[in-house]
Amino acid sequence: MSAPHAPAPLEENSGESPQALPVASYRAAWRLLVPHLGRRRGGLVLAVAVSLCASACAVVPSLAIGALVDALAARGGMPAVWWAVAAMVLGLLLAALFGWWGRVLWARVAEPAVAGLREEVVDAALGLEAGHSGAGGRGDLVARVSDDARLVAGAVAELLPTVVGAASLLVVSLPTLFTLHWALGLVVLVAVPLYAGSLRWYLPRSEPLYERERERLGRRTGRLVGALQGQAALRSHGWGERERSRIERASEQSRDAGIDVFRMLTGFFARNNRAECVVMVLLLVVGFLLVSSGWASVGAVTAAALLFHRLFDPLSALVVLFDVVQEAGIALRRLAGVLTLPRPARSVRLPSAGRRGAAPLGAGGDTPEADGVRGLRASVTSHRYPGGGEVLTGVELCLVAGERVALVGSTGAGKSTLAGIVAGTLTPTEGNAAVMAQTESGVLDVPMGELETPGLRRAVCLVEQRTHIFAGSLRQNLLLGVPAARRDDDECSRALQSAGAAWVAELPEGLETTVGEGGRGLSAVQEQQLALARVMLIDPAFVVLDEATAEAGSAGARALDRAAEEAVRGRGALVVAHRLSQARDADRIAVMEQGRIVEQGTHDELLALRGSYAKLWEAWAGR
Repeated sequence: MSAPHAPAPLEENSGESPQALPVASYRAAWRLLVPHLGRRRGGLVLAVAVSLCASACAVVPSLAIGALVDALAARGGMPAVWWAVAAMVLGLLLAALFGWWGRVLWARVAEPAVAGLREEVVDAALGLEAGHSGAGGRGDLVARVSDDARLVAGAVAELLPTVVGAASLLVVSLPTLFTLHWALGLVVLVAVPLYAGSLRWYLPRSEPLYERERERLGRRTGRLVGALQGQAALRSHGWGERERSRIERASEQSRDAGIDVFRMLTGFFARNNRAECVVMVLLLVVGFLLVSSGWASVGAVTAAALLFHRLFDPLSALVVLFDVVQEAGIALRRLAGVLTLPRPARSVRLPSAGRRGAAPLGAGGDTPEADGVRGLRASVTSHRYPGGGEVLTGVELCLVAGERVALVGSTGAGKSTLAGIVAGTLTPTEGNAAVMAQTESGVLDVPMGELETPGLRRAVCLVEQRTHIFAGSLRQNLLLGVPAARRDDDECSRALQSAGAAWVAELPEGLETTVGEGGRGLSAVQEQQLALARVMLIDPAFVVLDEATAEAGSAGARALDRAAEEAVRGRGALVVAHRLSQARDADRIAVMEQGRIVEQGTHDELLALRGSYAKLWEAWAGR
């Protein structure tokens, strides 16, 4: 018998916490992104060509101004002025046109690539087992699939067109400078070692600062998520002020990391500006000497100065992009780290995964996996969560079709962990869980980790203490994972009625009522009734109820107990009992203490033993 969970007060620690999830190498992160871009090679080539055309047109105004200066110095007439003006206008218009076209092409290449990247990472995150969220919990995972994914998305969408545009302008401008005069071109090349020195100062400092910034952001997100999820327990235990202080410290550390990054960037940009100033002064001095010596015209020096000034933005963009690349690179490595976590290859189909002997709600038996699952078996040598101690040790549990087993024990005994292993949402550290399936060769154990997910979910359904309600309609929440054959209104109505959710029919919009974020709020009882009705529609062979009725009050508990009774009728069931009255009528009771099953038997048998269960029952009955 367990009590509501409350977050334990954590130790005050201002130091760095261990990395919650792995961070992949740059090579692995690059391998993650390149395939999404490689699928659009034709668009990439066209976008590069258009960017080159835009850059070629962009240098025309500078050359036209230089020609105009020479024409005016030679006392040319108005035709020279008009030709120069026409060249400038035409160059600007064509540069704008090609620039717009290039942006469109880059968007068509980058946006689908970014969308594919997001989908791949989110799919990987959704496929993680419950025990793989790491030492930082869900907060770090949330930060990765939201903040880091957004950062990479923005970087890719802006990075590619900016890099190619700047590089193409350099490719066009540098040869043009040498055609004006070789000395002017050499002066501009002085910028290369100056920018290289700036990067040499920046690169070793930036990566650790950005990595610390992203890690502290993930820790702050974890603090906020934990506080929001456990706010009721925090209020009841009076830990609100303590938790708020921890959130403030995490926010301060995140802020300080951001300030450190800003200071580093300020020094980086100052070095870039110094490089631009030095080269422009040298260019004007050399240009003055060339003009004085008659080796170059005023127009050529003017055009060279304008071209170099025109290069300020792309040169700065290329250098500043190292900042974007560093920050986005850390975010991309964190995203790729999610993909490195082990995910079972679920490829085996059950020859038959429907329930056996349950009265069908409607058509019944319309899935190809009818009548084939004979039992569930869990053999756990040891199980521990990342960064924690051993939770289960030497646990053996077997359920046969139609049998109801109750799991009882004190808080922290490992009941929910064992329930997750039996349901296939957790893989034991040492040991295995399997479905006993009927085949032509007899009854065989099929490991949970090898089953394809739809087949596994039709073999066994898990209903936990709290049900997450997604933003959307009641119908969408009810039909998650339900076979298409059971999705008509009559089936839904019968399932809701069996779960005691008659309140749905009284809603003005019925099943189309919007719930979840921004929608109608549901009570804990109503949420669990939806979850139990969903079980009836999925029609599994086995049901695992992990304190599924614990969130209700006394009246709600009776209603949920009746709904749970309907959900498990005719099915095999593992019930993590919050109240011992739920265990009394079970076919078998398993008592857990400190990660082990210490007793098994019926209610009367265990009372006769005068062991752990008898003590729990005496305490329960004498409340």
